[in-house]
Amino acid sequence: MPEVKQANWDLVSQFNPVVGCSQWKLVESDYDYAQEIARSGYGDMLHDSDRNHKYNLAIQKAIAYRRQMYPSDSIRVLDIGTGTGLLAMMAAKAGADCVTALLDIGTGTGLLAMMAAKAGADCVTACEAFIPVAECAEAVLKANGLWGKVHIIKKSSTKLVVGSDMNDRANMLVAELLDTELIGEACLSTYRHAAECLLSDDATLVPYAADLFVQVVESPFLWSHHCLSSYLRSDAKQRLSHSESPLGPFHDSLLTNAVLTCSGAPSVMDIQASELEALYDDSMPLGDRQLRCLLNEPVRVKRFQFGPPVDQIKLEESLYITSTTTGERLVACRNGIAHAFVVWWRLKMEPTNTVPDISTAPNWSNDPDCVWRDHWMQAVYFPRQALRVCKGEPFGIRFCHDSLSLWFDLTTVVDDCPKTHCVSTSSKLIERPVCECGMHYAWSRSRIANLNSESYRSLTGNILEQVHSIFMTSSPELSVDLIVVSDCTLLPLLIASSLRSPKFEKPVSIYHLESSPCSARFLHSVYDSVKLKNVKLHLVESVRPLIEEYNHRSSGRPSVVVLLAEPYAAASILPWDCLHFWYVYRQFLEELSSSLPNIVLLCPTRLRILAVLVEFVDLWKIRAPVGRTCEQFDLTAFDHLVQKAMLKTDALVEPQPLWEYPSWARSSPVVVFSMNLNCGSKSDTAYTLVTLNQGTLRPSSKQSVNGVALWAEWLVQSGDCDANHTWYAPAGPCSPIVPGERIHWSSTGAQQGVMLVPDGWFPVIPNESTVFPSVSLSVDWNCETGEHKFTLEVPEINPR
Repeated sequence: MPEVKQANWDLVSQFNPVVGCSQWKLVESDYDYAQEIARSGYGDMLHDSDRNHKYNLAIQKAIAYRRQMYPSDSIRVLDIGTGTGLLAMMAAKAGADCVTALLDIGTGTGLLAMMAAKAGADCVTACEAFIPVAECAEAVLKANGLWGKVHIIKKSSTKLVVGSDMNDRANMLVAELLDTELIGEACLSTYRHAAECLLSDDATLVPYAADLFVQVVESPFLWSHHCLSSYLRSDAKQRLSHSESPLGPFHDSLLTNAVLTCSGAPSVMDIQASELEALYDDSMPLGDRQLRCLLNEPVRVKRFQFGPPVDQIKLEESLYITSTTTGERLVACRNGIAHAFVVWWRLKMEPTNTVPDISTAPNWSNDPDCVWRDHWMQAVYFPRQALRVCKGEPFGIRFCHDSLSLWFDLTTVVDDCPKTHCVSTSSKLIERPVCECGMHYAWSRSRIANLNSESYRSLTGNILEQVHSIFMTSSPELSVDLIVVSDCTLLPLLIASSLRSPKFEKPVSIYHLESSPCSARFLHSVYDSVKLKNVKLHLVESVRPLIEEYNHRSSGRPSVVVLLAEPYAAASILPWDCLHFWYVYRQFLEELSSSLPNIVLLCPTRLRILAVLVEFVDLWKIRAPVGRTCEQFDLTAFDHLVQKAMLKTDALVEPQPLWEYPSWARSSPVVVFSMNLNCGSKSDTAYTLVTLNQGTLRPSSKQSVNGVALWAEWLVQSGDCDANHTWYAPAGPCSPIVPGERIHWSSTGAQQGVMLVPDGWFPVIPNESTVFPSVSLSVDWNCETGEHKFTLEVPEINPR
């Protein structure tokens, strides 16, 4: 009987942003180790059948090419980033009659090493620096009968020494070192080192190069992730500025020249750009998730060469592009505003060029090789300033890269620019764009887009009307303090601006409790610049100093303290994790109710969590086991390693931006949790405010179900009101969910919660001979930690 190992546990202190303090958490002693394995991210890549098949074909073609070109030479193959060892196994299996040697750098699961072994290498050398995955690759090789043909070295390729780790320089290299940005995982440095130290001058590479493409697009949606827009034309502005409204005008204190002209965050924005709709009718205005291409065809920016000679692997370069690859002048194909660059790449797989490219192009690019992938998406970059272009007008693209990053900018082109001039190389890199205003470092792109959304601005208009009502209906001698408990928010500025009207003459103090240190640093300078006669803005980063201030006041205590939130928390992971404001409210009631008898939570006043059964078209692949589906190799050892690590470290519900992942509703939505946030008094027990619903999700048809989607909704109007518009759902659907139809999820704000059901449940519904089982979803809430624990149960199938 095998020995049962007892798990070792450690107590670790972790800051809990929901309750606003550090708490002890019990975790297994190998938690960090397991989390690193769970996050290694090989799973979705191994489900990419297009990638795997083309790598397999390319390795076979490359080995056959070398046999033909160099018949007397042995094939010494290097596999960088071996992963499962699959590519090395492919090479090893291709021709057992041929004595060859292969090196796989960074073998990982060993997939490339196995491919190489299958393709004709009797001895394959693969290197992988991540020890647990290297050990997993060894198990995978044994399961596939290739242990004797593939030798794994547990170190980085830059640590390999010819003569010690390898007998000779390799004359063939197979590797997969790429990311969405192409070079973001330092592949150029790795390839350059390999060319200098590990490869022969005539080495064959799989892949041997990558072409980088760009399309310049007009897209207010993409631009909304980069630049904060004014409230002057927003719905909230119109609602609060009509003549009969006593509210004062909005004042865009935040939109200084530094913010409006800032280059923004330097990091890439990676998205599933295929979920953006490309419009070709110039008369139609662009809306949510839409774009319009400003070039007739995407432009090839640069070909990155990966192999020898060393001098063609450039670690940095600056190019100025004014023409297409065919020599035609680069001109706008329509009128518009150039908001963004959408960038993708195509891999050149092997020297005969008979294997089709692996492409990361979006589906609207007319690229015949585009397929869905999650490990490689599309990259979005922003110019320093949006550029208005006219149809037929020439313009230029400035492109730079270093060893890790790409960046782009737009320029106008003078008329005498040579039409035949396609690319010019500059010896000096254009300065990489960096944020100088502070906002783009403090606030994420998704948060900026959320602040720009009409749903958010409608929410703030609603909140401002409630604040206005308090001040208009209160007696003149009544003093009111407002406390805003939200991160990265416009609410304090908007409230302060609206209260500067002559109609509000009495002094008002607005306290902004901001838990994000980066956002607090940025807002300190913003608030310091706001000079209003009757309104004082205070920024506090912890509730404790605020409570102590109220306790120590001998005079000047407010008659009423009003707390409000959007809600939003920078550290939140799931859409219902923004409950910090409620814990602050409870703390005020418990510690200040004797000295401040009127403590009110204005909004939100209720929380509810909803769930719906869904069928994801592709998202299920990121957590599904691989088994024997990858080019007929057995990767179950990898499945066991990763699945075990995920069970130790991953919550049942994970965040995902579902607007990027098509899904169809397979049930009606149900409420699985609801909570009355307006406790009223400190004597209210927290658990009496909660309704724990055991939601029954009943499949509506014989379609497959592979997940559950969850989101939170917040009631932002006090009193009994069941109208739909009073529920704010930043992570919810954009329109009512209809079973059997595609769900259109909100594209800004918090991500949705997702439960990907176990693989064994996939066929539970489509079987014609079964009665539809109801899925039971229950929620357990821990008031001490603010955590929601979800339990999903599927009853046994009952035959008809």
